[in-house]
Amino acid sequence: MKKIYADILVVGAGPTGLVLANLLGSHGINTILIEKNSATGVEPRAVSIDDESLRTLQAIGVIEKFLPMISKNYGSYYLTPKGKIFALIEPKERKYGYYKRNGFDQPQLEKLLYESLKKYDCVKVLLSSFLNKINYEEQLNLSYISTNNNSLIIKSKYIVACDGGTSGIRKLLGISLSGLSFNERWLIIDLFESDNKFRHTQVYCDSRRPCITLPGPRGIRRYEFKLRNNECKDGVCDEKFIRKLFHDNGNEINFKIRRKCVYNFHALVAEKWRHGSIFLAGDAAHLSPPFAGQGMNSGIRDAHNLAWKLAHAVKFDNSYILNSYETERKSHVWQMIKISILMGKILAPKNSFFSLITRFLFLILSLYGPARNYITQMRFKPEPYFKKGLLWHQQYKKGLNIIGRLFPQPLVEDIEGKQFLLDGLFNNENVILIFSENPQKHIKTALIKRFKKRNIITIGLTPEWINPVKAEFMIVREVTKLLSSKSYIRYLDMAFFIRPDRYVASIIETKSMDSFFKIANIFQNKA
Repeated sequence: MKKIYADILVVGAGPTGLVLANLLGSHGINTILIEKNSATGVEPRAVSIDDESLRTLQAIGVIEKFLPMISKNYGSYYLTPKGKIFALIEPKERKYGYYKRNGFDQPQLEKLLYESLKKYDCVKVLLSSFLNKINYEEQLNLSYISTNNNSLIIKSKYIVACDGGTSGIRKLLGISLSGLSFNERWLIIDLFESDNKFRHTQVYCDSRRPCITLPGPRGIRRYEFKLRNNECKDGVCDEKFIRKLFHDNGNEINFKIRRKCVYNFHALVAEKWRHGSIFLAGDAAHLSPPFAGQGMNSGIRDAHNLAWKLAHAVKFDNSYILNSYETERKSHVWQMIKISILMGKILAPKNSFFSLITRFLFLILSLYGPARNYITQMRFKPEPYFKKGLLWHQQYKKGLNIIGRLFPQPLVEDIEGKQFLLDGLFNNENVILIFSENPQKHIKTALIKRFKKRNIITIGLTPEWINPVKAEFMIVREVTKLLSSKSYIRYLDMAFFIRPDRYVASIIETKSMDSFFKIANIFQNKA
């Protein structure tokens, strides 16, 4: 039986696996991605992509091709049973460089990510390939694969299971799921070309028949209807029934169905996300109700968190940093699941009384500006943040602590007047970012060179009112006033240690930047 070697074996070429393989490729890691199907997906399972996921696609290098494919910046209109608006969600903020809510076509994204892998000589993709079993030999995983009527063994240091909610690897490892399974069935219908041209989501909060309809690019649209016990038995719904649903809850007349299926929603998380050198990611690690549109987005966050740690583990023989993966991701996943459950309760009230109470509460909130903005600007969505993990907290009197948070991504301008998003300077490496009116005065040439030898980039960022100057490292000016606002200006004359996944590992006064080498030593397994 033929044996081949890889540093990382990724199982499953859905969005999570494809993103992970692309990020590993960008780090130069020898990776094999296997997929049981003969091509990437053709079913539009996820339909909503958020700003954090778009930022990850920017890190991969496909964002410019992907943005023209999406429906940008749609809101949500919450409607009474009579069709009157009682709540609006219309986020306009672009804290991470992109809009918070966007419609997309999953098959297009998967195809784009698959094509992107071709630029990496270190990444090999095996389609029509099945993982049969896993053994261990001298700290290596031996994965027995069936592919194209042949059999082979893949020897790898690590395996990442991105093989979906019914994950065979999770079952093979005996890892259980905990949480809630809802005794509800929903009919999902995707249309090729919708008569409904409303560009926002419409949420019909009717206890008799809750319904949500979401826009997509190029006229495609999704409908989700809650089913009653006697409807669509065995998952079969006839056209007459579907036409009645559209008549009662929409304005579709001449429709062509792209996909229809009956779902039972779950709120489940794996008891553990790691078994030795095998990791779970995406739906293999957690299943979320769809009401917040965060299932796929959570998987992409998993991939971005795990990819750079696997790269460091391989390059520097440092498996220690992989212990932080579950610690950092699991709590945020639970937060997103709880938000999704709450939004589901608003969408599908138990009865007309609860529906009335919900509308009354939203009316009260709308009368108070900060509360209204909390809803309309979608500030209720838990920001990516972790208190434990690969973090180094410093004590300083600067107010808000940004350690453990995703660093904002403002529009910046270089010395020649060229404007671009900040991450365009990062290149998936560790970054020391000096936020100051005069970044060049806070660091000496010798220290810049020492950082560079450790694959750490030095970047200077000036506030909106100060033009950048030419220096021995790149200095840019913030254009959008995001970091020049009241929330962040307190960090002026501070230095950030930003990880490859754009999270802040530490922050310190510029005079003490050499202490950042302690972090680099831990990342690179140096004494």
